[in-house]
Amino acid sequence: MTHLLSNRWKLFTLILLPLLVSLACSTLTGGPEANSEEQLVLGPGTYISGDMKAGLAELSGYKATLIMSFDGTRDNQPSRWSKTYVMLTTKEPAARQLTLEKTGDLPSLDQIIMAEADGAAYERRGENACNANVIDPGNSLAEQWEPASFLAGVVGAEEAATETVNDVAADHYTFDERALGQQGLAQSTGGIWVASEGGYIVKYVLTTRGDASYFGEGIEGTLSWDYELTDVNGQVTLTLPADCPAGMVDAPQLPDASNVLNMPGMLSYDTASSLTDAAAFYQKQIPDLGWKSQGDAAVTDTSAQMEFTQGDQTMTVIIIVGDTGTNVQVLLGKAQQ
Repeated sequence: MTHLLSNRWKLFTLILLPLLVSLACSTLTGGPEANSEEQLVLGPGTYISGDMKAGLAELSGYKATLIMSFDGTRDNQPSRWSKTYVMLTTKEPAARQLTLEKTGDLPSLDQIIMAEADGAAYERRGENACNANVIDPGNSLAEQWEPASFLAGVVGAEEAATETVNDVAADHYTFDERALGQQGLAQSTGGIWVASEGGYIVKYVLTTRGDASYFGEGIEGTLSWDYELTDVNGQVTLTLPADCPAGMVDAPQLPDASNVLNMPGMLSYDTASSLTDAAAFYQKQIPDLGWKSQGDAAVTDTSAQMEFTQGDQTMTVIIIVGDTGTNVQVLLGKAQQ
């Protein structure tokens, strides 16, 4: 398969190259001369996967579900917990929503809901109010929270069969601790199903049994991963919590707009246009975008305010004349607010 060749190169750059460097450093510093055949134990198969998110960006939509669970002991006391990640993704229009549910022995069991739509990033934790900010491209849901990114890459998984999983034709591979670089640290069994066309992971299961040498001091038990990709290239519906604020303001600006500030729920800028011209601009432009005017504009010598509605959203345009020019604020809200 073509994706195996690219993944083998990724393996060299991400895994084998650092290993060779570490072996060279050991020799240069007077450490024991390592036998690479003894230290580098890999799975016996031919399948290699390093980029666990490969192929997802090409899908028009999907639902990714990852359940991580632990059953064991911590300091000789029973310990059991689980985390369930559900990511809904649609490409047109671009939007994502992540829900994280937690149970058991964890510091916090608050539900977390995060979403991105129309340039705004939303977040709600537990009973706290939902807030919104402009999306930070370097800290997006796709970069930080894609469930597939939490899966361990495998080196040398063995081919098992070709099967249909979640309505997708997939190649099935099996692996153990050798393919995870865990030889001598833990005992693992796993399976991975890769879409025959597209190369994305459709299903992934892994169970790892270990003690303090693997999990850390005082901890032993079994950690499990269960990942499923469903609704591939289908329609998924994102539903924000009811208390989330309005998103980014999609409204026209006067040609000479300056000092522009655009954030969820508010667009603000300065203009040299007169109050009359600015008010006339919005009285014409906003209804042309499908918004319905709510009565006549409230106009004085120094300010103007006009209201519009579209579905369950409201848009308020406020224009104020100051000593240095005219300021325009366009506020987006929800009708029930």
